[in-house]
Amino acid sequence: MLLVGGKVIVELKSVEQVVAADRKQLQIYLRLTGLKLGYLLNSGEALICSVHSTAGFRIMKPHRLMMDLLACLFDHLRSQQAIIAGVLLASSAFAHTVSQGGKVEDLAARAERLEAQGKWNDAAAAYREILRLDPRSIPALNRLGALYVRQEKFREGIKYYQQALQLVPNDFGTNLNLGIAYIKSQNYVAAAVPLEKATRADPDNLQARQLLAVALIGKDDYERALPHLERVATLNPKDIGIIYLLNRAYLETKLYEKALASFERLEALDPNSPWVHILKGQAYDGLSYYAKAIREFETARQQQPADSTVRFSLGFMYWKVRRFEEAEVELREALKIDPRFDEAKFYLADTYLTDQKPEKALPILEGLVESDPKNVRVRLDYGNVLEKLNRNEDAVPQFQEALRLEPTRAEAHYQLARVYQKLKRTADFHRELELSQKFQKQKLEEQESLLKASGSRGDPTHELGLKPARLRKAEDRR
Repeated sequence: MLLVGGKVIVELKSVEQVVAADRKQLQIYLRLTGLKLGYLLNSGEALICSVHSTAGFRIMKPHRLMMDLLACLFDHLRSQQAIIAGVLLASSAFAHTVSQGGKVEDLAARAERLEAQGKWNDAAAAYREILRLDPRSIPALNRLGALYVRQEKFREGIKYYQQALQLVPNDFGTNLNLGIAYIKSQNYVAAAVPLEKATRADPDNLQARQLLAVALIGKDDYERALPHLERVATLNPKDIGIIYLLNRAYLETKLYEKALASFERLEALDPNSPWVHILKGQAYDGLSYYAKAIREFETARQQQPADSTVRFSLGFMYWKVRRFEEAEVELREALKIDPRFDEAKFYLADTYLTDQKPEKALPILEGLVESDPKNVRVRLDYGNVLEKLNRNEDAVPQFQEALRLEPTRAEAHYQLARVYQKLKRTADFHRELELSQKFQKQKLEEQESLLKASGSRGDPTHELGLKPARLRKAEDRR
């Protein structure tokens, strides 16, 4: 071991290959002496010099010309004297690097202090100065990215992460940071790409894996998210955000039995939450166990009677089993709590329509057609109401618009055919009837499901703002 100029430790080796223990030994020398920079020189390898530093920021590597000169010395003069001469010659070339490294350290410490004080512009200026001295500083690029993301200036932050990845494409920390930035900006499609790279770089890292699952769920790819969620839930069984996400993924992929099997754990973690019963009810609904589903929603109503989603869910199930009077009560209650709940409006109107009360359904559907003119279900129900009120001429354009929006919908062709028959438009009646039969053979009508009807309102991870614990706590890596 050589000490050059009281500033640099040089460890000399002549082995076939340097191992981790050799590098560790040099790091120990650095800690014991309090020095900042060391070189591990091995004459037995093609790459003879390895640079080590105690600094958080990467020190610039020696000039290539000096490295070539050292290589030449090692190739042609294998004596210990020649090696020492090469080291001494190199040390003068490294002097500038040592000085610069100290300046980078000072700037880094100052930038971190400024960050802690909330002086983000001054901190950013310090990090940019580090990049002027060392344009390849991955930590400086990451911290700049983090500063902008923290201020919700996502485009600027993402730019710095992308610059870092141009230098080191598979860097775990930078890919993770970029994924977090995309998630925070709700660009889940873009987030999945760097998070997949981070997961490949460190398969055992739970944070990367569950953030990848969040990104995949954000782009409605529940099937690909499932194995990641299952692995994280196994290793972190008390993370309630993950368990809710996992149950939602089971429901979305129609793995209802798996969803039901996991509810015991969810109930233990969140015993007083109506969401456990809502999710269980959705699973029973998917399995066509309607009586069990209703019992779950009735339990949820006891726990949270003033929750619009709870009242809607119970009303929907009553509607589904044709208990219309009870459905009307629950759906009207949901609308008292949340007058803008459009799905509750639709199913209340459909309840009136099916229960032969078209005059009550009419004003609700008129409002829905105005607010959501491209909703095919609303158009069909509106046409049916007009037909029941003997306004057949007015019903025709509603069915025609529904078919313009969804030309292969067998139900719409049949309803239009029925109105044409009443209007004695025989040719139009036969044409639409044939089309309805054709499309009915091609595609069976999808069964109404609570999971589909409630949408994001029936998703606790959306309604309660639940996210995996590590996502809530996720800070950009230094």
